[in-house]
Amino acid sequence: MKILEKNETQNNHLVTKSNMLIEANYKLGVVEQKIILCLASHITPADSDFKTYTLPIQEFSDLLSLKGTPKYTELKQITKDLMKKVFEVRIKKKVIQVSWLSYVAYNETEGTVDIRFDPFLRPYLLQLKREFTSYKLENVVKLKSSYAIRIYELLKQYERLKERSFYLEDLRKMLGAKDIYPAYGNFKQRVLVPAQKELKAKTDISFEIEEIRTGRRVDKIKFFITSGSNGKADQLDLLQNHLQEFADTFIEKVKKLGLNLGVRLTDEVILSWEKHGQDNVMSLLEKIQDRKDIENPVGYITKVLKAANKDDESEDILIRLVSDFRKSKEVLPAWYIREKSIEKMEEVLKLDHESAAVTFEEIKEELFEVLQIQEPEAESDSIEELEKRKRKFEKQLKKLKKGTH
Repeated sequence: MKILEKNETQNNHLVTKSNMLIEANYKLGVVEQKIILCLASHITPADSDFKTYTLPIQEFSDLLSLKGTPKYTELKQITKDLMKKVFEVRIKKKVIQVSWLSYVAYNETEGTVDIRFDPFLRPYLLQLKREFTSYKLENVVKLKSSYAIRIYELLKQYERLKERSFYLEDLRKMLGAKDIYPAYGNFKQRVLVPAQKELKAKTDISFEIEEIRTGRRVDKIKFFITSGSNGKADQLDLLQNHLQEFADTFIEKVKKLGLNLGVRLTDEVILSWEKHGQDNVMSLLEKIQDRKDIENPVGYITKVLKAANKDDESEDILIRLVSDFRKSKEVLPAWYIREKSIEKMEEVLKLDHESAAVTFEEIKEELFEVLQIQEPEAESDSIEELEKRKRKFEKQLKKLKKGTH
């Protein structure tokens, strides 16, 4: 347990969070967000596990901008509500819902409160080496809008790149405002404009927006990010410098590999790929450097990365299946592709038949689209007739293979 003295709750502590956690879908009130960020700011790079932090009630109350003498009843209700809140994160085929806190205890005779993070958050807050964002706690504790805090984090990730784009629907989800202010005009006036004013007045970054339209409808929002009101950003710690160097190196490497494929990649395309993992992007680009059968590298990479997001090994199996099926000179029916794909997944991924069938359904759309296979309407033939046609096709395929040797 670590007891925080009065001078330790100052707001110049750094908050360091994985980018995956920043981009997770969740909705917290402004006070609840400040509790989470206050705890996160006391994690040090050397910590291998979460500590239970003990905060003086008065300091805790001041941090949350609560008026007057701290009231245990009010504070207890705030943390009780927070214990019920969850965020969602996707890991392989699972969508996991996790509580932020695992433990809160009020020491009424001592005037302190004990708080501890849920253990599941370890990989998102502890010993981060890459794909994370750091900022000073003082930049968010003064903000009065939960949307402003979330927008600050999302833009702080891309501060050095100076711009970031979101599909409007994705931005709503990230801000926990999917079903709030459905008309864009209201969303802009109630969420974006107030956050813009708050960030400019109270934090080390500010932004302007560009609305990208499809017809008359606003489809995307592009943020142009400026560091500091006086053009001078906060001094970053050593971890942040490593992150910035790694981000710059990653973008330059991807652009170079893209030129080798004959395409000039924009920062926006690269950043849309980055959410699937920098290692996955680099690995896929390196694998296809000598491929001559890919007419649209950007579209191909995007599809494969989307499939890989569902399963770490889907990337390899999708490429392998496409390569295998393209060797055939026959037009392959959908049922044949399904059976052979499932067999290959059982062999390569070491899956049982049921799991392989589920994995096939997840990549089927991408696979059929790349192979230009039209999935047939539901068959009305009898089972015997289908088996008969299957045996006939396999016999023809064997003859064709013998003829090519």
